[in-house]
Amino acid sequence: MKREDPSKKFPLGSTLPEFTLKNVDSSQWSSSSTNIENGLLIVFACNHCPYVRGSEDELIKIANKYSSEGLAVVAINSNDPVNYPDDNYEKMQEKSQALNLPYPYLFDETQEVAKLFDAACTPECYLFDKNKKLVFHGAVNDNPRDRNAVKSHYLRDAVEDLLAAKAVRTSYAHPMGCSIKWK
Repeated sequence: MKREDPSKKFPLGSTLPEFTLKNVDSSQWSSSSTNIENGLLIVFACNHCPYVRGSEDELIKIANKYSSEGLAVVAINSNDPVNYPDDNYEKMQEKSQALNLPYPYLFDETQEVAKLFDAACTPECYLFDKNKKLVFHGAVNDNPRDRNAVKSHYLRDAVEDLLAAKAVRTSYAHPMGCSIKWK
């Protein structure tokens, strides 16, 4: 699935909504109480999508490289765990541990958070500045299924621009991936 247009429901400049979700370590993660020193990256992801699997190395590198510069990162799984059991909470815990994810992996069991963001696919990225304003929305890169064929690193470039206090050169890159599996 490829989202053709920026969201009209959650456009660039939107303020980070308040929400609380359960992390894979059973703790609660809240958008209102997280420390956003220089930025926050939220990625709608899941376990089974080949586009997410093809993007995970880059997401982990971004989190590891830029967390010391004040970038907070979280991933959110909003997929229906009944019809897509590979995306259930227990499998999320296994994935987080197996990949040693350097960021919280949150479960949006009610799918309300995905609806707040008008998220449509996985992976779909939302980058907020320190004032909690959306500055980038879109794809990790131009080839999320094959990391060896990537030519444009949209998300990495946006993060670097944000952390350098520059205008984000590409604020929207069409998200490409599997559709969110709605209940």
